[in-house]
Amino acid sequence: MEMTQQDIRKLLNQFFDSVLSYLEQGQLETEIIKPAVSLEELEKIFTLDDPGSVANIKALVDQYLASAVRTGHPHFYNQLFSGFSLYGFMGEVVTALTNSSMYTFEMSPVATLMEKELITKMAKLVGYSAGGGTFVTGGSNGNMLAMLAARYRFAPQSKLKGLSGLSPLVAFISHDAHYSMLKAASQVGIGIEHVRKIPVNGQGQMIAGALEDAILDAQNKGQKPFFVGATSGTTVRGVFDPLEEIGSICSEFDLWFHVDGSWGGSVLLSSTHRDLLAGAELSDSFSWCAHKMMGAPLMCTVALFKTPDILMEINQISGTDYLFHDGQDIQLDLGNISLQCGRRVDALKLWLAWKYYGDEGYEKNIDRLFALAGYAAKKVEQSAQLRLMNDVKSLNICFQIRPENVSADAYNDITVAVRDRMVETGGPMVNYAYINSDLVIRLITANFELRKTHLDSFFVQVNKAVDFVLAKK
Repeated sequence: MEMTQQDIRKLLNQFFDSVLSYLEQGQLETEIIKPAVSLEELEKIFTLDDPGSVANIKALVDQYLASAVRTGHPHFYNQLFSGFSLYGFMGEVVTALTNSSMYTFEMSPVATLMEKELITKMAKLVGYSAGGGTFVTGGSNGNMLAMLAARYRFAPQSKLKGLSGLSPLVAFISHDAHYSMLKAASQVGIGIEHVRKIPVNGQGQMIAGALEDAILDAQNKGQKPFFVGATSGTTVRGVFDPLEEIGSICSEFDLWFHVDGSWGGSVLLSSTHRDLLAGAELSDSFSWCAHKMMGAPLMCTVALFKTPDILMEINQISGTDYLFHDGQDIQLDLGNISLQCGRRVDALKLWLAWKYYGDEGYEKNIDRLFALAGYAAKKVEQSAQLRLMNDVKSLNICFQIRPENVSADAYNDITVAVRDRMVETGGPMVNYAYINSDLVIRLITANFELRKTHLDSFFVQVNKAVDFVLAKK
């Protein structure tokens, strides 16, 4: 059915009314974080079988919002992102409205300049005086791009002829590195079996001495070490690998040094905590997700490179004259350095947010999130039935439920049961994971709107869930 301008205006007015209502409800302490909607209900509501109308499109939007997990609520602690960004939202709306693509300056002139400014600024924060990079579709993609660049550096013929006939390239990551590193090895043809996982110490940091031993072992076996991936902010414990030690080893053996700062990269904005990334300037590449600790909407990730020319070398191919035309703008055509052809504008939402907060505003927010993590850790330590399971260095607080008069072999089951009870009742949403053989609740303090009162309420809900679980046994 063709819509008139009046119909469009009416629908958009109704839509933004729904948006405002959703935001207002989302800040209520009693609001359900994960609505209890069955798979059967969702499949019945959201079907393409029936034609739409203005009225039922509005209803479907409302039903979608009513069924969605409220990731903007202060009690959403489940992932490494949380909160609502007004300026990020505005950027997303304008991005969808203008519907541009980032492959040429001609197509997206302002967005190109914004992206280049952000990349330059973030590269300098890492310590790359003449660095560059590109926006990518997430930390996993950034890690893969870094490994592809490293592969090209050590086997440039692989771009045209592949890896056949070459000595096996070997990559090194920590035992607690993100699984995307293994996927990257598969995607760029290195092979998962040629990724060595380096042991971590009691805190979860890569052991530099073990890395050096593994490199020597690979060389002795006729393999070719080429890539080391350190992590600044591990997924479970939030740990930062010793970058200075790792960087020194990479320099000694002439290896590509990548830092996965997807989670912890934003700490560079804090003068108080940036020492956690001391040595980042020694790296060759760096992944940084602004949709995590900087609160931007998903996705908003940059892959940064100390020597950015390599992006052109690995991405530029022939047969693209229909898109990239010779002229004065050729150096501004970002599609030449991107894995993708068409690419949405992810820079605008971050540019607007950074314009509002500034460096000082981001530093203030990040420092406050660190303080809240410390506050939560103390709440755990003061509890008789909770046990802190990690040395809290950033925003990850891992704890286990250990009630009195309960055997140790039941701790894992009770912990996950308490977590599930909170989620099932629409209360605080928090995730769980393993540290070695211990199942832990992983609390993340990433929401700029989070306050101590929210954490107080969270632990009250934890204790209520513990009482419920124990009463059922």
